[in-house]
Amino acid sequence: MERSEVEKILRLARAYAAEQLPWFAPALYAARLVITEACPLIAGIDDKMRVYFNPTKVAERLEREGERNAICQLAWIWVHEISHRLREHSERCEQRIPSLWNIAADLEINDAEWEGLIRPSDALLPPNFELPEGKLAEFYYERLRDGGERQGSSNGGERRRSSKRRSKVHGQEWGEGDEGSGVHGQEREWELPADDLQVPPLTDWEQEVVRRAVAEEIVRHKDRGVIPAGWLRWAEEVLTPKVDWRELLKRKVRGAITVGTGQRVDYSLSRPHRRAEVYEPVLPPSLQGDFLPRVVCVVDTSGSIGQRELVQALAEVRGVLESLRVPIVVLPCDAVPYEPIKVFTASQLLRLPLKGGGGTDMVEGIEAALRLEPTPDVVIVLTDGYTPFPPQRYKVPVIFGIFDPQGNGSVPKPPMPPWRESDVVLIPIKG
Repeated sequence: MERSEVEKILRLARAYAAEQLPWFAPALYAARLVITEACPLIAGIDDKMRVYFNPTKVAERLEREGERNAICQLAWIWVHEISHRLREHSERCEQRIPSLWNIAADLEINDAEWEGLIRPSDALLPPNFELPEGKLAEFYYERLRDGGERQGSSNGGERRRSSKRRSKVHGQEWGEGDEGSGVHGQEREWELPADDLQVPPLTDWEQEVVRRAVAEEIVRHKDRGVIPAGWLRWAEEVLTPKVDWRELLKRKVRGAITVGTGQRVDYSLSRPHRRAEVYEPVLPPSLQGDFLPRVVCVVDTSGSIGQRELVQALAEVRGVLESLRVPIVVLPCDAVPYEPIKVFTASQLLRLPLKGGGGTDMVEGIEAALRLEPTPDVVIVLTDGYTPFPPQRYKVPVIFGIFDPQGNGSVPKPPMPPWRESDVVLIPIKG
């Protein structure tokens, strides 16, 4: 098939998907289309919301399925790829194995039934792996990983045959490779550069706008009874997220610590492995590098912050600090940042002499924290919200803990987008 014919079919499939699922239309038409033989699968997506289609594989599907069925299947694939970005799979992957996370992410979104669209017969589904439907990718990842470990350590032939059969199920749909950075966050060689001018990427800000537009459309159509329950839950969480301050902070800090220390640690022969004698005459390397997590807490000490808010907020951080067992650097800030203070124990945190009392500008505090040497793995900002907010996200994760004395969420928050609801946690302040 000529490239122009393939492009025409793909655009027709996208239009058909938007007609059948109008709530997906904002994302379908916002996504960029890239046609390239370099994509190892029939389709993939990068973290800039560019959807890649392999023209040879598209032509093969057309020949095998016939034009009508192929268009219905390609429409399903459009929705499938974009669903990875709507569900923020690349952000959720963290330090997980990309190939295994790709399978888990597919299982999260593939079990939805879309009227008018045809799910390919070789699409991965939870029953293929003897798992329940309707779960999140994190659930499937843990079960797949644990199952693989059990299969790898088993001496039973039947268990090994089961593992081989499951790998084949995955291979039938996607072959070798994966669906790209839009699923796991790791850029692949077949993806376009982030600054490509011919197919410009969608910024984080633009993707967040699209995500919320789709969520609003899903909620608006929920009374028609055609929205799968999992997608309706997703939409309601996007529009009215329920976030627990302590659990969110723990998860964010753990993820940032894992990524940050992972970038600083590598194998080296500069020191012998602690069990080198076991491997003699082979000399194994040992892990070298900075294992110490780096957490900075920017504390709003402006005149609008009362002692009650500060004590309660620092008590919350102390609880998280105790559970994670990591040191923390506290950086007081009103209109300007002050000298950072390193805290090694949780009990020290409530006895800190925090300077301040003037105006408020947490941007100054955040940027001062990011200039620290070494660079932090995560920055926590404790404020009442009456401050300028950064106009863009940073490479280092920033979490805003905003005091909520009324307990109703009616406090200033950073602009969304570019920031997200998951970057904000509300700290109830008791009277």
